[in-house]
Amino acid sequence: MTTHDRSPLLLGDLVRRNAVPERFRDKVALVHGNRRVTYGELNRRVNRIGHALLGAGVTRGERVAVLGRNSIEYVAIYFALAKIGAVMVPLNFRYHPVEIAYATTQSGTSWLLHEAAFAELVAAARPELPGVKRFVVFGEGAGEGADALASLEARATDDEPRVHLDEDDARIIMYTSGTTGFPKGATLSHRQQYLHALVYAHEVGMRSTDVALLIYPLFHAGGTDCLLLPLLLAGGTGVMVDRVEADDILAAAVRERATFLFCVPTVWRRIMRALDEHLADLTSLRLCISASDTISAELLHAIKKHVAAPVIQIYGLTEAGVITHFLRPEHHETKLGSVGQPHPLVDVRIVDEEGADVPRGQVGEVIVKGPTIMLGYWDMPAKTADTVRDGWLHTGDLGRVDDEGFLYLMGRAKDLIISGGENIYPAEIERVLREHSGVRDVAVVGVPDPEWSESVLAVIVPAEDARLTEAEIIDFVRDRLAGFKKPRFVRFVDALPATSATGKVQKAELRQQFADLATRPRTKGSL
Repeated sequence: MTTHDRSPLLLGDLVRRNAVPERFRDKVALVHGNRRVTYGELNRRVNRIGHALLGAGVTRGERVAVLGRNSIEYVAIYFALAKIGAVMVPLNFRYHPVEIAYATTQSGTSWLLHEAAFAELVAAARPELPGVKRFVVFGEGAGEGADALASLEARATDDEPRVHLDEDDARIIMYTSGTTGFPKGATLSHRQQYLHALVYAHEVGMRSTDVALLIYPLFHAGGTDCLLLPLLLAGGTGVMVDRVEADDILAAAVRERATFLFCVPTVWRRIMRALDEHLADLTSLRLCISASDTISAELLHAIKKHVAAPVIQIYGLTEAGVITHFLRPEHHETKLGSVGQPHPLVDVRIVDEEGADVPRGQVGEVIVKGPTIMLGYWDMPAKTADTVRDGWLHTGDLGRVDDEGFLYLMGRAKDLIISGGENIYPAEIERVLREHSGVRDVAVVGVPDPEWSESVLAVIVPAEDARLTEAEIIDFVRDRLAGFKKPRFVRFVDALPATSATGKVQKAELRQQFADLATRPRTKGSL
């Protein structure tokens, strides 16, 4: 049997198949505040938006950027674009206008759908978006008119869109911070995202009775491929949480009797502090999941103190989906520090600089192969060829595997900083700071932070006669990049530590020198 003889794996089918009476048509799919939407209602809304966009001129393969917070409308747009074959470009709502311009231009985006709350941000970016031919606003405050999604929807049918699609069509472009200073658009097909959802739902045992809080932003693979998609595939219920605050999360978990709680370590710490102050009934939870950074023994024990549900950790990439996780939570005790074992759809190897396998227990680069690996980086063939070689995705992460196949991450080959669950690449910040006339040289590193896991430190060699302040440097970055990428700390030095042989900056030395910076009393870093 060829691939053409079977039903293709199309992402829009996740909601379509659940919207029939014999499955979950009348079951609640999404909750947002006082709003509750069934699978039947969601699918009809998806279809109306799909037809509205088709009628307005969106075509198969056209790139459509979407900017908004987690909402029922965002989810409906997400699946509507999948059903009509448009390629979604989700934008981080914390992006600076410069970053919005970069992502939309690099992807060749011609439509931008944005939540009304981000109208000012879009207006600031608009002069740099000559390729975007139409802007459409949605959500509360959008009003009516030619540029309002609601007005387009009002004239549309809720029949299934009839667009011929292939499971290997590009489905979504998710931008990841670039190690060379420029983000890369990881491009995934319908089939790859469907497999992400399928393997995750299977491995964690997702059920139709599950209720999961949608805390992770849906512009992030962690919010979609690791939660929304597998949850809807299983017929579960997703609950939107507007603010990533412990009290809001706990209130939603108690009110909706949540069974799944998926957070980054920073958010887990906030929840644990709140539970230390006041108890909450979390007996409905059956699984706690942590991702984006290795969970510490201290945090693990704090969670287990307050929550009876097992805790698992996952490791994955936008380019590959989930790669490893714990099948049995008790491994957290015997395999503390590990991120688990590979799931059945991927192969994982640890290799040296020449691409040869290293012996078990030795450290090398983690590389991954399987049907969940991305199509490539959008319009970056050289970057794609450098990252995916002979079908193996080179993650840039250093790790080792023990005798039982458990993966331990040992470092980040490309100096990635993970702060509050967000990936931050120093090269991107360094590129911006080198544009400052008062900066002669700069190195950006992550330093341990008890709240955020890591915080950004910029170590700067000022230009001759320059008189810089910490606030000036932070503001310079804030004006050009997303706020979460700005340095929390700035230190001025006469020279950066470097090797005598190559002149390469020794970032490990900087990390060691400033390892306790986040716990020191704050002082003004000025020159």
